[in-house]
Amino acid sequence: MLLSYEGIFFEGKAEKLIHSLEKEQLPTVNDVIHCTFKYHPDEDQIFDEIVGKEFQVLLTGYGYDGKNSGFELQLPEEIRQYYINYNDENPQMLNKPHITASLTADSKASRTKNLHFEPLPEPIAVTGRFGYWIKDDGREYVSYEPYKSEDGTPPAVEYQ
Repeated sequence: MLLSYEGIFFEGKAEKLIHSLEKEQLPTVNDVIHCTFKYHPDEDQIFDEIVGKEFQVLLTGYGYDGKNSGFELQLPEEIRQYYINYNDENPQMLNKPHITASLTADSKASRTKNLHFEPLPEPIAVTGRFGYWIKDDGREYVSYEPYKSEDGTPPAVEYQ
């Protein structure tokens, strides 16, 4: 079992609202809308204490470049400490919290962080749940269950 990344996942009404706010919806709709908090977290970066909990975030900006369409987020103070999504080019700088709503077939969701986000006329609240994206024997899914074992250690995993 591989914990690929962790973050806030938006489903149901929140997902529909996000898509309805896109000014330009691209051909590939991101089917699991989320804000990544950490890609391939280390053992001490797995946040079972908040997994499964709902959090309200604010959509504050919209970005689109013909390849990616997404939103900038404002996280509530209570979970900002868990957001450790650092920029690949500048490891001391956090990426802006964001979600990818849609993209083209030749793009990657990771490019959304580079969009210029225009402020929305007013912030829009959406609610999501903190969870883990799991890869397990060819299956990929969101889990809202603790990842660590009862003794507090994660299962043995190798990142791919």
